[in-house]
Amino acid sequence: MQGSQIKIGAILSYLSMGLSTVISLVYTPIMIQRLGDSEFGVYQTVLPIISYLNLLSFGLGSAYIRYYSRAKSADDKAGMAKLNGMFFLTYAVLGTLVLGIGFLLAGHGEIIFGKKLTADEIALGEKLLRIMTVNAALAFPISVFESHVTINEEYIFQKVVALGRQVLNPLIMIPLLILGYRSVTLTVVSLIFTAVSGVMNIAFCLVKLKMPFSFRHYDFKLMREMVGFTAFVFIGIVVDNLNWSVDRLLLAWIHGTTAVTVYTVAAQLNVYYQSFATAISNLLIPRVNRIVAEDRPIRELDRLFIRVGRLQFIFLGCIFWGFVAVGRTFVVLWGGDAKFEVDYAVTLLLFGATLWANIQMLGYEILRAKNMHKFSSLVYLIIALANIVLSIPLCMKWGVLGAAIGTAIATGAGMLIMNRYYRYRVGLDIPRFWLRIRHLVPAMLLPGLAAILAAVLLRPTGYGQIALVLCVFVAVYGGSMWLFGLDKYERELFSSPVQKILRRLKR
Repeated sequence: MQGSQIKIGAILSYLSMGLSTVISLVYTPIMIQRLGDSEFGVYQTVLPIISYLNLLSFGLGSAYIRYYSRAKSADDKAGMAKLNGMFFLTYAVLGTLVLGIGFLLAGHGEIIFGKKLTADEIALGEKLLRIMTVNAALAFPISVFESHVTINEEYIFQKVVALGRQVLNPLIMIPLLILGYRSVTLTVVSLIFTAVSGVMNIAFCLVKLKMPFSFRHYDFKLMREMVGFTAFVFIGIVVDNLNWSVDRLLLAWIHGTTAVTVYTVAAQLNVYYQSFATAISNLLIPRVNRIVAEDRPIRELDRLFIRVGRLQFIFLGCIFWGFVAVGRTFVVLWGGDAKFEVDYAVTLLLFGATLWANIQMLGYEILRAKNMHKFSSLVYLIIALANIVLSIPLCMKWGVLGAAIGTAIATGAGMLIMNRYYRYRVGLDIPRFWLRIRHLVPAMLLPGLAAILAAVLLRPTGYGQIALVLCVFVAVYGGSMWLFGLDKYERELFSSPVQKILRRLKR
């Protein structure tokens, strides 16, 4: 049953991300057009403030999964109930703290938003910040129930709820925008969706999963231990935010806002790319923690690490070569101006730099489960600092392209360091991992050549033609992978859902 949950959960994850990406590509231009540059700019200015407020979770969600897995493996029902009670109370307090800080910031809009905004823009920003703060504060205690769904590997329910939210939210907001409603209404609708999905998660946990709670004794000693565990998780989260935002800051300081706008297109596409990488690895976090908690042999983690890495490489390779084929036309169409053509090279640089790190994302979850993530957090801190040092001169000389080159070099160097750590300290069979990845490369030669030829010879003039080229490319890629790349497990993984559908249709 768990295997089925993971397979269907992975399919739903990719479906959800695909729909979310497509909807975002349609929804964002409508928002800009309907709200106008001023209001849309205020809306985008508030979002980073909320993302920093969300950092007050301190990465405790990873500690919950790790310690709950240990209690569950030991069949410690009292311990599981105590953990649920502790984390609910902790997140309720943190949510209240977020609420207080957010409203405090909203009361000083002139300081928070700076002097470049008008009085009306500051007033709007304060109002949006209050609504989004309530949303963020509400999400804190709800996250305990979402984590409980994850730890029980109920991925079908989890992904269906996420899919419904991602699809229904813009489908409701687009008509509201067309009818003349503004950003305040949009944030209220988002708050309603948070509340509704939260109620669904709470009901599922209490009714279906019989989630136990105990509030009798708050174990401060255990919480201090968990905070020690999450300290470097928190550093990693902060550094990750810094690493992927520093390029835009440098471009703003050196070249101005136009360069930032151009770079943002490539950066946003890279966010979508990374989200596809996490779709599988996130589903396997409970399994990794269970294997470690039960002290099973390292070869079980090895098999999982290699299997997930290959699947991620297959999907991400398809996206990479698909973008090679049609990306030049796409970035100009989406950006709406010929100046965005540079984002073709920038996006390929970011995709190429993150591809190799993305296929090893499960490695970081293994480090967390083993409480060995301190080293990786320090490495990522060094990567962020190296990114800044490299990107400053490169950005000054080559602008947007230089910023991407600096990020690519720093990311690649960090991956090499982490591979040595995985092999010599964690004990993962890294040479075998790369050997199994290398076996997929021949299957990418024909699709890669087809993508390059399409990029050179074909220049689609609209989204319809882009979709047509991509359909042909995906057929070539899928056929080549099936014939020359996939192993027996992967063929069964891809073919079994199709066979089940065909059998049901015959009935």
